[in-house]
Amino acid sequence: MAGFSDVPESHWAAGNIEKMSKLGVVGGYTDGTFRPGTVVKQVEAVSMAVRAMGLQAAPGADLPEVPFPVPDWAQADAKLALQQGLLKETDQFTAYAGASRAWVARLLVRMIGKESEAQERLLLPNFTDAYKIPDWAQYYVRVAQDYDLIAGYADSTFRPDNEVSRAEMVAFLSRAMDKLPNRTAVPGSGSQTGTGASGQTGIIIPGFTDASGTVIKVYPESNAFVIEETGGGLRTLYLPGGADISVVGSGNQGLNALQPGDEVEVTLNAAGYVTGIVVNSRSGVAGNEGVVYDLDLDTGLLTLQSDNERLSSYRLDDYVRVEVDGVRFPGLQDIRRGDRVKITVEDGLVTGIEVLEMAARLNVTGEVIILDTDKDIINLEVDGRVRAYSLAPDVQVTVPGLSNAFLSDIDEGDTVTAVIKEGVVTSLEVTGREVTDALTATVYAVDADNRVLTLKDDKDKLLAYDVLEEARINIDGDDDAELTDLRQDMEVKIRLLDGDIIYVETNDALDGTITSLDEDGLLLVLQRDNGERKTYILDKNVDVDSKDDRDELDDIKRGDYARIVLDNNRVTEIKLRTASTCRVERVRDVYDRLEVEDEDGDSARLYVRGDVDLIVPGVTYPDLDDVQVGDLVRATYMGRDLDTVEVLQPLRGEVISLNNYQKSVTLRLFSGKTTSVDFTSGSRVNIDGKIYDSLSRLETGDRVEVLEDLDGGFSFLVMEEVAGKLAADLDDDDDEVYLEDGYSWDDYNLDEDFYLHDANSVFSGISSLEKGDRVRLYMLRNMVYEVVLE
Repeated sequence: MAGFSDVPESHWAAGNIEKMSKLGVVGGYTDGTFRPGTVVKQVEAVSMAVRAMGLQAAPGADLPEVPFPVPDWAQADAKLALQQGLLKETDQFTAYAGASRAWVARLLVRMIGKESEAQERLLLPNFTDAYKIPDWAQYYVRVAQDYDLIAGYADSTFRPDNEVSRAEMVAFLSRAMDKLPNRTAVPGSGSQTGTGASGQTGIIIPGFTDASGTVIKVYPESNAFVIEETGGGLRTLYLPGGADISVVGSGNQGLNALQPGDEVEVTLNAAGYVTGIVVNSRSGVAGNEGVVYDLDLDTGLLTLQSDNERLSSYRLDDYVRVEVDGVRFPGLQDIRRGDRVKITVEDGLVTGIEVLEMAARLNVTGEVIILDTDKDIINLEVDGRVRAYSLAPDVQVTVPGLSNAFLSDIDEGDTVTAVIKEGVVTSLEVTGREVTDALTATVYAVDADNRVLTLKDDKDKLLAYDVLEEARINIDGDDDAELTDLRQDMEVKIRLLDGDIIYVETNDALDGTITSLDEDGLLLVLQRDNGERKTYILDKNVDVDSKDDRDELDDIKRGDYARIVLDNNRVTEIKLRTASTCRVERVRDVYDRLEVEDEDGDSARLYVRGDVDLIVPGVTYPDLDDVQVGDLVRATYMGRDLDTVEVLQPLRGEVISLNNYQKSVTLRLFSGKTTSVDFTSGSRVNIDGKIYDSLSRLETGDRVEVLEDLDGGFSFLVMEEVAGKLAADLDDDDDEVYLEDGYSWDDYNLDEDFYLHDANSVFSGISSLEKGDRVRLYMLRNMVYEVVLE
């Protein structure tokens, strides 16, 4: 086992799950499971990425505020993710939304520090469904493909909207960790250490390599200092507490011997702590002139950036003379990041700063007040002040969601980040909004002559889009439909490319929960999976269809999940969802079918073809070969049509305690692990085919099979107990057991992994069972899961 009750060694991701669990990147649930097939939420994916990179805040670091709603437990990770560039304020981030493959591709590319390659927009991904990839993700997916972070499927599709499972996420992270910049593998552990994607400092883990670079900041109170390594990455190094480290090339010892700008070589021990420092040279900005990169008044540190992009830091004297043209009584508070300055240094301390040019080169973020493209001038409100900047003739414009953006795409009121060099804006990036590239809405009007489609969103706002000539129109599965086939009030999902429609998909069937049904007024209220509720008019001849023979409106219950079919916005058909649990008796892949036996012992055939989805935990693109005889499957129907077949992974074991106050059940699984299951709303107990909704129906000592229900809660199936004498010896290869029944024998099938032990829970081999031994069998559906030798 990989440390979790639901991850056997045979699981395709067992190795990665074990590895990431040991590294502390992922954990399990309180019931001892990992739930590899559960969808990863965006906030969970970000936290996993932060842990995989070993990130932590440097001492005294000023972390950014999180602009998205994030749960308390993830606040620190979200701040680090923003600092590192894993997340950006302009991202569409919803903490508890499922992380799609496209979304995860961007996260992984940022992890390994290759976002610049995505921003170069050189090559598009070469998948057959590349048109479905959101515009903002196209180039991230290509980079992820090039670096083997996320592969496509066997049919050459990428399926960008597919949500990533926990097992898939750890596999992706494992690949990304092997490609993190400036990292060295820890021998025998597979862990990674070093700097992060944007050069910020990571956590200390055994296995660090020695370091060299330029001292940027010194933190005596934390026994730490920061260096800039070759390539621009920042790295925080720590001295062991109370240590007096020798510093070669300086007359002092320890951190007192270092000053910003020193070129150093640092030796680290196996625990990642500094054991030696060599100062090779002490050089600052040439001519003591540069651009203010950072001014930290709290620590008294000034960092300048030279013309060759190199950073040098200086300590400030207690009194610094400041000269700013046009300011009567200037002080340090009048100096801004990006100002070009000349400094006076005496005894290693800055005693004077002369501002040569204000905001000569920097990145500034502000609100667009005026954009005059004729005069090539932009006015931004920055820190409460309005500043005017000249635009370079070839200014680069970036608007998230647009492949090719221009100045005309920037609106007054937009928040932008401007890169300024020598007082001229060389690039502008809109950071306060994102162009929507995917939308679900209702058709309001179709102008086929001008190829314009007008939609109405969920806020009743009208949106008009041009439809590209090469756009694909898919109506109810017909991929060759025309724009003229779209009708008013159809619900459609569109994808945009540079603001124009490239793909339209519609379906006259809607899934959701029936929250209200007025038979007299012929009104039905359906709540979609996204929470949206809408009232529909029922056709007077509406057809009700269900696998369990419910075919009248009065058979429908509030809370039923259904698929409704619309015609001119009237409900003409209601297909109720039902589900049954079956045991696979035979796999006939030649006929695309499973032969099963249901809970009542009746035989049935499940044809897995057409639009029927097959779900096998841990298998991304399953087929019938991935289903085994003996598997439990849940067959879900919409009406009488088979919709989904899902292979289940039930928990089986003995009830060892019940907590009626907290409504929980503790099980000792047949695998030997102990776990707890909450008896949540919707849970039920099945004893001999009778259904109860009370936890009190369970008793300590019951053997149960626990399955998570489709509509929430858990089903506890109490196993049948049979006692008797063995009618024959057993061998290791036997798959049946025989008990005496008067003058005849009763045979029972043994599960492949049945649990055999004596009354003292001592394990035995099957060959130890002999004729005449008294045993107790615990079974379901004539399948024995536990044998107790009395």
